[in-house]
Amino acid sequence: MATTRKIAIDADFDRRMMAAALRLGRTTLGLTHPNPAVGCIIVRGMGEERIVVGRGATAPGGRPHAERIALAEAGGAARGATAYVTLEPCAHNSKAGPCAAALVEAGVARVVTAMADPDPRTSGAGHEILEAAGIAITSGVLAEEAARTHSGHITRISKGRPHVTLKLAVSADGMIGRREGERMLVSGKPAFEAVQIMRTAFDAIMVGIGTVLVDDPRLTVRLPGLARRTPARVILDGLARMPPDAKLLQTLDEGPIKVFVMADAPHERVAALAAAGAETIAGSAAAGRLDLVGILSRLAEDGCTRLLAEGGAEVASSLVTADLVDEVIIIRAPVVVGSDGVRALGGMALSAIERSPRYLLTETAQVGEDVMRTYVRTAA
Repeated sequence: MATTRKIAIDADFDRRMMAAALRLGRTTLGLTHPNPAVGCIIVRGMGEERIVVGRGATAPGGRPHAERIALAEAGGAARGATAYVTLEPCAHNSKAGPCAAALVEAGVARVVTAMADPDPRTSGAGHEILEAAGIAITSGVLAEEAARTHSGHITRISKGRPHVTLKLAVSADGMIGRREGERMLVSGKPAFEAVQIMRTAFDAIMVGIGTVLVDDPRLTVRLPGLARRTPARVILDGLARMPPDAKLLQTLDEGPIKVFVMADAPHERVAALAAAGAETIAGSAAAGRLDLVGILSRLAEDGCTRLLAEGGAEVASSLVTADLVDEVIIIRAPVVVGSDGVRALGGMALSAIERSPRYLLTETAQVGEDVMRTYVRTAA
């Protein structure tokens, strides 16, 4: 076994570089599934002589991995350098070979990682390859932040489903719209734009058929230059009621449409959706409803790691009741809808999230006249 080199450690510099690597990796969130969006920065030198010689973020489609992109940029300057990687370098035989082996071959002297990879093909083995080659290792730097960034990868590996974020735009009295009449936009333009940017970080968006029939949404990213960042759209439509001329089906060039139907959905309706370009998937059902656990499992099998659930009330309440929500983003507008409104969680009060010990308030932001709060699930 090779002797591990002793290298002076600057903990504050390590944290700053890992924070930069995490920011870099997040630039490709929503594009790399089923692989995690990893960031890697390679630094050469010590003290005031330190210089970044290579940067990499996991490429769209999941390859090349961040380490290989950074090593290619660094070239010979990687020898004797320190690599900051937001996730343990892979140890399994991918198409290009293990990234841990690539770091060894490049001659890096030290590797700093934020967290171990929960994937059993790598978990601990990536660090072992580096250590066996005499490379100094520091792990656990900004581990909590890395776990948030890689939450989709972690959840898919540990729970067999995507990390689920529920987004709710609600009025001051907890409504998402009116029961009847013209469609009502609860939140303002700044919040709308924030949601558009939010969508780019997800592999898929999910809504129920009620939202499709009432709002006829596109669920695309409608900001200049970001149209190609539209995630897959997932529709829960047990009886295949989505009209073949729905706006969703007119935007297939911007992202795929997956429609989950029950086995007993009318064949002609299912065939019409398939003919319009949607991927129709027969989901398991119980008591006349689609099985959410089965649907999330199928999405994970298809490579989805991060899912944004945008509505409506039935989907939201079903996810919360089934304890399938990992994160909740509530955008609360100052408007009041009144007694004819549709409650965000159906018969369930928003306090089921806002005052529940199951969810921890982690962030509050003013977005125009609206307030956006993020709650993260704390229970295992």
